[in-house]
Amino acid sequence: MRGAADSSLNKERIGGQQGAATTVYCAVAPELEGLGGMYFNNCFRCLPSPQAQDLSTALSLWELSERLIQERSTNPQPV
Repeated sequence: MRGAADSSLNKERIGGQQGAATTVYCAVAPELEGLGGMYFNNCFRCLPSPQAQDLSTALSLWELSERLIQERSTNPQPV
């Protein structure tokens, strides 16, 4: 099954320069000065998916992140 997933991902691959374009645009675009909290894709502002806007999911992710950070800070992994 992995092969099928990999082939669908390969169709959407982009190069490093194109991949960085949105991040660079958001960092330097004068029209975005002082703005934040927006989602961009391919240098265009987009609405986040319904899943990304779900407060219950956000809370669960926050709690998981806190738990993982706590676990890592009290039980450091050997290098």
